[in-house]
Amino acid sequence: MNFKCTDIQMLDDNGSMIVHNGILVEGDELCAIYNVDDENFKFVYTTRFELSVALATQGLRMKDSEEEERLCSECGAPMQEGFCFESDASQYCSEKCLTKVITWGEYLNMHDNGNGDAYWADWGDC
Repeated sequence: MNFKCTDIQMLDDNGSMIVHNGILVEGDELCAIYNVDDENFKFVYTTRFELSVALATQGLRMKDSEEEERLCSECGAPMQEGFCFESDASQYCSEKCLTKVITWGEYLNMHDNGNGDAYWADWGDC
């Protein structure tokens, strides 16, 4: 049986680390997360889809340990999507955080119908 192993971390919806040092193990009829620190299999399923559904229903997500962490420039929360600005590389997780820095009208002017400095990005499926 062939197995593919990927170093991962697991976070909850608030960005808190649940598994710091994990391994995603994938085989023909196995998809599991091994927690190296606790020396146990935290989740074991037959397919990646089943694992993904189980994590989502518990408010958890996997993060490749090499994945760059994207944090909101205002509140510091981890981001999977948000408002971005090319000019200063700032990014905001929500309209609430964005409008603490600039008005919605200023954002729309900078967005310029998709031709400007400001845009919306979604990194969740990258």
